[in-house]
Amino acid sequence: MLLPMGLLLLAAARFVPGFADLYYDTFYKYIGGLFGSITGLFPFSLMEFAIASVVFLAFYWIIGLCRKSDEGTKAVLKYFRSVLMSIASIACTVIFLFSAFCGTNYYRESFAEKTGLEVKKSSSGELYELCAFLLEEAAESGAQLYRGEDNITVFDEKNFSMANEAKAEFEKFAAGYDFMSIGFWKFGTPKPVICSEIMAYLQISGVFSPYTFEANICTAGPDFLRGATMMHEQSHLRGFMNEAEANFIAWLACSKSDSAYFRYSGNCLALLYSMNALYSADYEKWYELRLQYPDYIDADMRAQNAYIDAHDTKVAEVSDSVNDTYLKLNDQQDGVRSYGKMVDLLLAYRRSL
Repeated sequence: MLLPMGLLLLAAARFVPGFADLYYDTFYKYIGGLFGSITGLFPFSLMEFAIASVVFLAFYWIIGLCRKSDEGTKAVLKYFRSVLMSIASIACTVIFLFSAFCGTNYYRESFAEKTGLEVKKSSSGELYELCAFLLEEAAESGAQLYRGEDNITVFDEKNFSMANEAKAEFEKFAAGYDFMSIGFWKFGTPKPVICSEIMAYLQISGVFSPYTFEANICTAGPDFLRGATMMHEQSHLRGFMNEAEANFIAWLACSKSDSAYFRYSGNCLALLYSMNALYSADYEKWYELRLQYPDYIDADMRAQNAYIDAHDTKVAEVSDSVNDTYLKLNDQQDGVRSYGKMVDLLLAYRRSL
C-alpha cells in the first residue's frame, strides 16, 4: 500500500492547486518538526549510520546467499526470492517516506511568491551594482575574521560549534516569517558528516535527509562557505526544495546574522554566483570588480577553486549527472542550471528595498 500512497501524494501535490501548501501546514510542519527535533538530539548523522547499515545488510544478504548454496538450488532460489521481497518492501517504504517528507514540498508556493518578490529580467548595470554591493559587504565582514595559512579564512571553533551557531542564527531569521516556523528545541541543527571526504569526491557540500530530518554537512574544503551551506540545508528542512531559493534563503539568513563569519559566508556565496553571471553578461565590468577583491577574498576563492579541481573526477561527473536527473524529476526543469536563478532572486530582493 505504501507505494501507491506515496505516488498519490506526489500526484496531488503536483496537480491539485494548493494541496502542497495545505499538506505542509497541516502535516509536515508538525510531524516533521517532531521527528526532526528527536533526531536532532543525536550528535551524529543518523543518515550516515543508515547508509552504513544498508551496506552491512547487503553484505549480510550476499553471505547468506553463499551459505545457502550448500543446501541446493531450491534453497538458493527460496532465499533469493525472500531477499527480493525485502528489497521491494524497503524500496516502497523509501518512496513513500520521500513523498511524505520531501517530495510534496517541491510543489509548494515559492519563497519569492510568499514574500512578494518580483523576479524579472535585469540589466547588466543592475547586475554590476549587485556584485559591487556584495563585494563591499563581503570585504567589510571578512576583514573581521581570523585567517590561517595563505590568508585563508579559518573558523576558529570546531564544526559542531559552527553548527550550533548556524541553528541559532537561522532560528532568529525564521522568526521573522510565519510560514517558516517549525520544530522544537533541536530541530534542524546541522550535522557534520564523518565520511566527508567521500562527499567531497561526489562534489556534495551538504544534503538534506527527508528520512531523518537532518541537514548533513561536508566538512572537507575551505571553511568560508560552510556557514552558508548550513543555512542552505536548513532552508530545505523548512520545505523550500528549489536549489536557487535555498541558496537565496541561505544568503538572506546569513546577511541578517550578528556573526561576521556568517555574513561573510553568505555574501561570498552570493558573490560567486553573481560574478559568474556578470562574467557572461559584461566581461569588462567583471574584470573591473575582480581587480578590487581584497587579498583575503581572493585567497578564499582560489582555495575553493583548488579544492573543486582536486576533487573533479569521473565520480563527481556521475554524481552531478544523478543530481541533475533528480532535480528534473522533481519539477526543476533546468536541472543543475537552476542554481543560477539565485541571481534573479538577489536582484529582485535588492529592488524591493
